[in-house]
Amino acid sequence: MLRQTPPLEATEAFLVAARTPSFRAAAAAMALSPSAFSRRIQLLEAFLDAPLFDRSGARAVLTDTGRSYLAAIQPAVEAIRLASAEIRKPVRDSIRIATSHSLAAEWILPRLGLVQREFGLGVELIVSRDRRTLREGEVDLAIWGAIEPEPGGGEMLVALDAVPVAAPCLADGRSPPTDIRSLLDYPLLDVRSPPESWRRWLQVTGCPAEVPQPDGVYETNQLAYEAAGAGLGIALAIPLLTNRYMKNGHLLPCASAPAPTGMAYWIHHATSAARRNGKARSFVEWLKDEAAATKADFFALASRSFLT
Repeated sequence: MLRQTPPLEATEAFLVAARTPSFRAAAAAMALSPSAFSRRIQLLEAFLDAPLFDRSGARAVLTDTGRSYLAAIQPAVEAIRLASAEIRKPVRDSIRIATSHSLAAEWILPRLGLVQREFGLGVELIVSRDRRTLREGEVDLAIWGAIEPEPGGGEMLVALDAVPVAAPCLADGRSPPTDIRSLLDYPLLDVRSPPESWRRWLQVTGCPAEVPQPDGVYETNQLAYEAAGAGLGIALAIPLLTNRYMKNGHLLPCASAPAPTGMAYWIHHATSAARRNGKARSFVEWLKDEAAATKADFFALASRSFLT
């Protein structure tokens, strides 16, 4: 029986030659010698009994027949490529999470390898506080900090206590404060969202003095902690975001033990079906356990003082 289709290696060589500037470049792209590459093109032309390239000029260019053949076979070859890639790739579920830059960088990203190993989940992080990402199905979960959950409810990931933190020596040469009253004589660093973190925290701790305006307001918690580490003032450290800073001594607790902020990180699901999904449900419960362990570690770190 006569062969009805050309050898695939000859067809592959033709496709590479059609999108590269020269046969020599095409041969290099396929890790072939120029002569071996030319033989593949000649094999295809012989099979078709038609010239596919005009070689009369400085470089080979497609003939009219070559252009027609390219247009005809490209969709079929692309279909073969996609089907092969689909079979070869490992089957793995994925989950998309909207959250803040600071939580993504400090707490979620360092755990992604473990998530992939334990749950077989690929995780895509989207830095966003836009509720439309949930409503329009752009993400499966959202983890946002707030006093109350978003409309429609949410699951509490972890309640947030806070402790003032500072560099071991501030930029102006002073040592950090050792009590709440002296704390107010130092520059206070805050974040734009949620606003007035210092006011709420100081009210909880019973500070009778009028709360001064923050000396620096930053777009993210991470920026505020970097500024505090540079000695620019005092920041409020919360669990999950500051464990690393306190472990390496970049920031140390001062002036008070941790106190509630009235804030929490909340987990929101895009749909009720997503909330009930078995693998996603296990993942969320694991996140809660990890957050509880991280908060316990935070309290242990916050018990240290400048006097020890």
